[in-house]
Amino acid sequence: MSFDEWLDAEELLEQGAQHRWPERDVSTLEVVEVCHLDLATGRVVAVDPAYFHSFEDARPVVAEVAPGTYPVLLSVVAWPSTEESHRDSRAVTAATLKISDAPVARWEWLDERADGTVLGVGVDAGTACFYDASQRESLALLSEDEDRVEAALFEAADAGFAAVPDASGGTAAVFIGCGMGDGFYPIRIGRDASDRVAMVMIDLELLNHSTGRVDPASNRT
Repeated sequence: MSFDEWLDAEELLEQGAQHRWPERDVSTLEVVEVCHLDLATGRVVAVDPAYFHSFEDARPVVAEVAPGTYPVLLSVVAWPSTEESHRDSRAVTAATLKISDAPVARWEWLDERADGTVLGVGVDAGTACFYDASQRESLALLSEDEDRVEAALFEAADAGFAAVPDASGGTAAVFIGCGMGDGFYPIRIGRDASDRVAMVMIDLELLNHSTGRVDPASNRT
């Protein structure tokens, strides 16, 4: 599937939207604020946390915003329980850093080039994450603590996210469970009317595999 066939970013943020799936029940999209991320420098990094230890000084900074603390939104695809599962099935289709309340005037793929190339997060452990570039050294040290990393990875897989605390009691990084598992997930930047960054989204692809939106009118009685 080429990126020009992917859903618009706004569709990944539409609370309550319902979608059809091949061989599955209709899903409902839930957009939930799950935690906040501290950005001491405002330099947003998005990577696979399994590779904290392997990067050199050059880090994949995907956006630069004003320093601050920002909410993290998860867009979760939820299917109703079945006789087999006995509980709702849920999977994350997007993770978004909300930088401002300003309406998004346009969305862009990160570093889209003339040949259609975009930048994103390569995931080999089923998990992506956001963090501030200032946390590089502390997260590299964290990667040496296999028990803590494994616990955060399991929490993200189970709950959809895991907030990793820093030494001051803030949040150093947010792990995100990828609904599609391993893969390459592009970054989408939402800009306001003044061209400032309003949202930074990791598009985790899942909702693009639905067979279409359920027309709200079809649910009316």
